[in-house]
Amino acid sequence: MSDTTNPANALVSITRLDSYDPAAVEEALVRLLAPLRGMKAFVGHGDRAVLKPNFLFAKPRQNAVCTDPEIIRSVARATAAAGASTVTVTDSPGVGTARRCARQLGLLDDESFDVVNVDKESGITPKGTEYHQLFLSRQMVEADTLINLSKAKTHGQMLITAAVKNTFGAVIGLEKAQWHYRSGKDPMDFARLIVHIHCAIAPRLNILDAVVGMEGNGPGAGDPRQLGFLMASTNGHALDHTLCRILEMDPDTVPTLAVAKEMGLLPSPDRIEITGADPDSLHPHPRWKPARPHLVQNMLGPSWMIPVIDRLMALRPNVDHSKCIACGQCIHSCAAGAMEIVAEGPMSQPRLEIDKKKCISCFCCQEICPEGAITVRAGLAARLLGLGTR
Repeated sequence: MSDTTNPANALVSITRLDSYDPAAVEEALVRLLAPLRGMKAFVGHGDRAVLKPNFLFAKPRQNAVCTDPEIIRSVARATAAAGASTVTVTDSPGVGTARRCARQLGLLDDESFDVVNVDKESGITPKGTEYHQLFLSRQMVEADTLINLSKAKTHGQMLITAAVKNTFGAVIGLEKAQWHYRSGKDPMDFARLIVHIHCAIAPRLNILDAVVGMEGNGPGAGDPRQLGFLMASTNGHALDHTLCRILEMDPDTVPTLAVAKEMGLLPSPDRIEITGADPDSLHPHPRWKPARPHLVQNMLGPSWMIPVIDRLMALRPNVDHSKCIACGQCIHSCAAGAMEIVAEGPMSQPRLEIDKKKCISCFCCQEICPEGAITVRAGLAARLLGLGTR
């Protein structure tokens, strides 16, 4: 049973879950997967199973940066019980390693699974794309069963980090920033890359941790937000589309969903069957806060005006120097070479500066800043006109 091979239809299961109490998580997982015929529908006897959580960087679980450890434990145990010979948890974080993130989350002592760092690549040539070769995590590519364990969070460039965006973690280390740079300033180009990666590693099952999500300056420095549910589907695009419905977001504004629709991978809304909790009963109140301003899209004008409009209207990373500790993590993530730490004199404090001419607005810096010192900000004209607000 796999909706990824028949994108015309998809089943999305939703179940309520108000806390990460271990017993409650285990019971909720059984309810969640029952409409999908349970974990045994996805795990064959003797399979080498790999779980791919969202490990952005090492932060305590209450920060809601990573997939919650209790979700990972419960899925790992269910996978082993379904017949997997080995269960491996791995990811390629934006900062640090998978084991460092797991240590922060208290996951290294569990004997039901192993946590390993991504350290080997496998070259894949996606058919029918402009990408000649993608080098992705060998553990994920060669797994008999890959289960995608995402977290409901905002994102500066892609608007949401959920099932499909989470699989970008198959790209190893600093190669992530290089792909941002190669994709240029157009978020749709980057979204196409993400969708192709999602198709290439083809998770058998996508599970979303939305018990506590992250809104505002996500995916690394936003505010934890109680949402109170789990979601599951074999079709990550349908899951993300349903999440947009819950969060009252227009799915056409989410680049990965727009690309999936263009590629025929996203079923029409009337072909997405939703079972369990009613999505319309899960709307957050007050409304969900995005990571970036909402601007007027596709503004047209004479060609000579485009650079002017770009300067005055475009979204840019903005540094809050009162929070910045000049750690340099953002500089390592910036493939465009648009950031540097400067000190004007021997007695002056180091200060992060962004070269706006080099910046491609990929927001890698905003994504991995451990202090939340970088946010997404609209251009001056947009702010004066009152654009860039919800």
